[in-house]
Amino acid sequence: MVMFTLPMYIKLNNILLVVFFALFIVEGDFISKWKNLKENYALITPLFLIFLLALFASLNPLDSWNIKYLEKYWVLLLMPITMFSTQESYQKHWKNLFTALLWGCVATLLICYANVFYEMILGNEPLHYFWRWRHLNHEFTEIADTHPAYLGLFIVISIAFILLESPQKKWVKRGVLVFLILGLIQLASRTALISLIGVLFALLAPKLKSHKKEIMVGVGIFSIVGLLFFNSASTFLKDRLVSLENFENDQRFSRYRISFEIFKEHPIFGVGFANKDEVRISKYIENDFMVAALEKYNAHNQMLEYLSVNGLIGGVSYLLVFAYLWYLAWKKKQSFFLWLLVLFFIANLTESMLVRIKGIEFFAIIVSLLLILKKREEALK
Repeated sequence: MVMFTLPMYIKLNNILLVVFFALFIVEGDFISKWKNLKENYALITPLFLIFLLALFASLNPLDSWNIKYLEKYWVLLLMPITMFSTQESYQKHWKNLFTALLWGCVATLLICYANVFYEMILGNEPLHYFWRWRHLNHEFTEIADTHPAYLGLFIVISIAFILLESPQKKWVKRGVLVFLILGLIQLASRTALISLIGVLFALLAPKLKSHKKEIMVGVGIFSIVGLLFFNSASTFLKDRLVSLENFENDQRFSRYRISFEIFKEHPIFGVGFANKDEVRISKYIENDFMVAALEKYNAHNQMLEYLSVNGLIGGVSYLLVFAYLWYLAWKKKQSFFLWLLVLFFIANLTESMLVRIKGIEFFAIIVSLLLILKKREEALK
């Protein structure tokens, strides 16, 4: 249920996450759990390093230290502790978690689409308003209390799961695949769509000879959708998805300079959690980014987020953790998890995914699973 609700309502997901940890305690069997944890505590190191960055940022400056800053980051320790201490279950049933995420994405899109049709009927809108700005991006996902970038990431990961690991029947896979891709268009998330193109090309190209007819049918379907798109899509959607000029003029790229300036002024330890909003808002106002100042936008790039909040220590640690995880997934031939980490990193180029609880929680789960499966492979050898 935690994975199922990850793409949707934040409060509901947080409640279920707390229930999950509570049930872990109520379940008991502490002797066996402690034995597993004692044997595998070193595996927590990558997530512990990310937690340490949050801890150091909360202590910077010392006179403004507040434990509340760590509220979202405790999951980086609690999740691997619960999963490593009961690793046998996750080694056998890890695919169930991603099946839950897949159907969670489908359910979230159904909620969002139901709201679109309701609003169109209520407003007596013509059918071609389906791809107008009122039913796209943030307006599309608001009803499910989720962010387009996060939902887009979970959808692309679910598509990779369908192509690589899903045990579902072929006709179910095809139907869900088409539905998820159409949902990505409605999200109008450029990063997610670029990631999708990369996933489809990399995973389907080797299968072109053996699945030529299926791939051609898929290309035909999306060619038709493409024609409908260009005939009925709003200027907002066309500009967002196919306009290079619109991409180049995206203000988030201009705002990257703000976070880099903060890093240059505090290069070693950064400004910390206590001062990050004040410093960043001040610079937004100086550079006339009034909406960004009003909404308290973060860096919208995880590397720049760490550089500005944790300084060089944060940026280097972030890259080292990902480099280690990529190497581990590649060495252990865990191709699905390698894709997970690559897609998560790509999402971090335009969003600070490890700032919000959804991103932190998901990262803690996928890293824990990768390390648990690494342990299984070693045991089998």
